[in-house]
Amino acid sequence: MAHEQGIASIAPMNALPVGTRLQEYVIRSVVGEGGFGIVYLAHDTMLDWEVAIKEYLPASLATRSAGAQVEVRLAGKRELFMKGMRRFVNEAHILARFKHPALVSVLRLMEANSTAYMVMPFYRGQTLREKVRNGFRAKTTEDLFSQLLPVLDGLTQIHSVDCYHLDISSDNILILENGAPVLLDFGAARHTELSGEDPTTIILKPGFAPIEQYSNDDDELVLGPWTDIYAISAVAYLLVTGNMPTVSVARIMKDTVRPLASFATPELPASVLEVIDAGLAVKPRGRPHSVKVYVQALLKAAEGHAPIPVPRPPQTAPDNRAATPQGRKTAAPPASPDAPGENPAIIRWAILFVILLILAAAVLAMLSGRQGGGAAALPKAGEIGMAASPGGGDPARCPKV
Repeated sequence: MAHEQGIASIAPMNALPVGTRLQEYVIRSVVGEGGFGIVYLAHDTMLDWEVAIKEYLPASLATRSAGAQVEVRLAGKRELFMKGMRRFVNEAHILARFKHPALVSVLRLMEANSTAYMVMPFYRGQTLREKVRNGFRAKTTEDLFSQLLPVLDGLTQIHSVDCYHLDISSDNILILENGAPVLLDFGAARHTELSGEDPTTIILKPGFAPIEQYSNDDDELVLGPWTDIYAISAVAYLLVTGNMPTVSVARIMKDTVRPLASFATPELPASVLEVIDAGLAVKPRGRPHSVKVYVQALLKAAEGHAPIPVPRPPQTAPDNRAATPQGRKTAAPPASPDAPGENPAIIRWAILFVILLILAAAVLAMLSGRQGGGAAALPKAGEIGMAASPGGGDPARCPKV
């Protein structure tokens, strides 16, 4: 589950020592530590490969004794500790139900040392948060969709059983070495039938959490697919702008979030960004009601804007014309004598031909006047023209798409 760059050089105080054996797994190092547990890199001696093991050990509630056993700090906190462990086990059960490349897999669930352990593949890569910090910005629809659509597809699976992630953020999406995203940490995930959550166990990420996650007594602010849609839209906002949206509860009084559509470019059209803006609506009723509807809106908005590679012949001079996205209408630029697609030599010959034709008509008129005593009618406007070049232009500059 962890990534290579996160391997800690100094083990946390409560971490299991290197070399500790958990059934067929041997601890090799500590990958990371959070408020609810520790993640280790371990070796599977049965299958001879690396795995990640996540140990439930909330630092505020428990500590490790002289041995490997986990002990609750205060007797009065034991019920809260056990409730957190049930959530941890529930996370494993949820992930074990689904097999999707964008969802972290669970290989095994173990209980030992008075706590629980989750065994997962060891993923190598970096989080989206790290990627953005390193300068990445989504500049095209392809940049954006490659990070979002696989995760959204995975969310449709967990939403199909009325289960929601509730903790989507840039540091919970890992980008593997092949560029594919994986959604991590389902510790906040819960089914709709669960109720009465202890406020101390609710996980919130400011900037990513919508207002309904801050309230549990408002009938209009219930959790649903729209809750995860807000969070993934906030991730998209970060990918495009490099900044997180304002905390949702602050937006109720004064919404200072600049619409994402205002950052539109030809490669990242406003129609796509407007869908993400809808996903960031402060009130749940303003957002798409399901991930399927959200994805369909994104794909429809992107129709006609995705770049299609077109083979071009070698050019002797650089082509400085601005590319127009397929399907987008644009005003024709004013013609210039040397505009691409026109042959200056043909134009010069055509003008000379018109001049000669006028002179010939004048001579004929003079002769006719001498012979018949009348004046010949001059050609009316539009009666004199020039033949089009074969093929209607230079086919090398008009590739068919």
